[in-house]
Amino acid sequence: MARPSPRKELDIRLLETGNIIFFYRPRRGVLHPRSPDDLERAYFALFPDDQEHHQNRLFIVAHAVFPAIIPGAALPSERDWAFIADISREPREVIEALEKNVPAPSPPSGERVRPWARVAGEGRYALARHEDHTHLVYWLHQPEQPGEVQQVLQIHPEASYIIAVKQPFAPSEIQLKEKPGYPEELVRMFDGHGWIPVDPPDFLDYRWTQVLLIGAEPTVETELGIHLDPTVENAAAKKALDELRAEAREAHSRWHVELFEPMCAGRWE
Repeated sequence: MARPSPRKELDIRLLETGNIIFFYRPRRGVLHPRSPDDLERAYFALFPDDQEHHQNRLFIVAHAVFPAIIPGAALPSERDWAFIADISREPREVIEALEKNVPAPSPPSGERVRPWARVAGEGRYALARHEDHTHLVYWLHQPEQPGEVQQVLQIHPEASYIIAVKQPFAPSEIQLKEKPGYPEELVRMFDGHGWIPVDPPDFLDYRWTQVLLIGAEPTVETELGIHLDPTVENAAAKKALDELRAEAREAHSRWHVELFEPMCAGRWE
């Protein structure tokens, strides 16, 4: 579980806990990516512990890597946008969403039109309120020793990001074809502001929600006093990982692609 450590000087309130999985997808024709330029997309998925009240979510990161973290400073320059591409009460559907709308293999070569998404890490996350802002924090379970993949994607063994949600009509670098369908009680919380804390986390239960991530600290407990047990795996994450393993078997047998290699060994695949 995630719990605040007994540090009286910090005003921390946990809003949500769960499991997180990171992914990337190479560009078509790139067998072994070596840089963000070789990637089509980077993703992360959140599987909340509270499955009764919250959706499972698939995020797309705008620039294929996560914001850099400069210890001791949350710099506006070290930021990136992400948006929720899919939500579902069923965890397996979030994994299926990674591959939906993918055309059949193109004849006659049999080449897959869109490469498989690879798994780059998994662990635990928490959303926490700290004074006038909110944080997304995580702690990796796998890989135990991050490799080249995690270094390039800026996936740390543990990390803290300031996270804010965008008012649907405020300007941003991401131009989406649709807006999130927030209920009136969530719309009122913006109160004229373009970006507000993700409190409550209900904002993340709507497709097309945009968030801003700003790198804060590479050590969760140092900054916020929150301890995460990365080995905990909720039922939703187990279902998602089962679906991923099924995808991995097909990818291995049909395309000789190892979807879990980047997470297990930190190597590109």
